[in-house]
Amino acid sequence: MFFGPESAEDEQADRDLRKGLSEGSAETLRAFALLAVLIQAAVFAVALGAMLLGFRGQRLVGGALIGGGLVGLVVAGVVYRRVERRTAD
Repeated sequence: MFFGPESAEDEQADRDLRKGLSEGSAETLRAFALLAVLIQAAVFAVALGAMLLGFRGQRLVGGALIGGGLVGLVVAGVVYRRVERRTAD
């Protein structure tokens, strides 16, 4: 049940989650949050720009959103590679 008493599986999952979060570094968690927000914003910008360009014919705004979103995806890739290189050592 969704709001009922916790089962043994739920308690074990909670313990596993707490253990995983305590073992990870704060830097990794910050990098994950940054990348998650950046990628979501970039994908949204590309999708909205494509719709504006395709459906409404707004080349200036749609093109700018597509370009900005693609730049955001490239920046996310660079950030990911830097974090991966830093944590691999």
